[in-house]
Amino acid sequence: MLEQLFNLIRNESEQEIIQNPAIPNEHNSHAVGLATDSIFSGLQNALSSGGLKDVLGMFGGKSSPDSSNPLVGGMVNNLVKNLMTKFGIDNPMAVSIASSLIPNVLNKLISKTNDPSDNGFDINGIIGSLTGNSPQQGGGVNLPGLQENQSGGIDFGNILKNITSGGLDADRDGSIGLDDIASMVGRAAGGAQQQNQQGNEGGIMDILKGFMR
Repeated sequence: MLEQLFNLIRNESEQEIIQNPAIPNEHNSHAVGLATDSIFSGLQNALSSGGLKDVLGMFGGKSSPDSSNPLVGGMVNNLVKNLMTKFGIDNPMAVSIASSLIPNVLNKLISKTNDPSDNGFDINGIIGSLTGNSPQQGGGVNLPGLQENQSGGIDFGNILKNITSGGLDADRDGSIGLDDIASMVGRAAGGAQQQNQQGNEGGIMDILKGFMR
């Protein structure tokens, strides 16, 4: 998912990054990487804090992916701070870049995730990446602590459909409540964060270096 997200941001950042004189051309890929890290880490932090409903609610259209959403606002603030620190961009310009780019990318990401004709993103793949799992195409996400009768994995696609149609408490087959799933997702996402930090000095940014060409 990281490389797909990186490429999506690179394609959607023509005005904010690629053609922006405040960011030298030789640093464009680094700036795209910072935006990728802000979104990925923001979603991962939300999951590890028990915010599965918030993440699924945003992908299901229950909350708006703009700066009024605390989840999105955190991503924007993170990118603002990094743009100022890494490139010496002043606060108004950094705010302008981040507050335009992050919501725009999230809207595209949500649209692609919910488009059955677009195979680039799916909610199981996104949550799998955020929790350190790699579900097979069309398969559910296996999480630590998953009950034996859920051995096929949690299908977040079905949960998302229920959210979109007005329900927020549906699960895969009724045996596990959404709060239980959120707890398992939180533990898995927290473990994935720790693993990234231990295995890579710069965390997600070290992983992204392979895409910055």
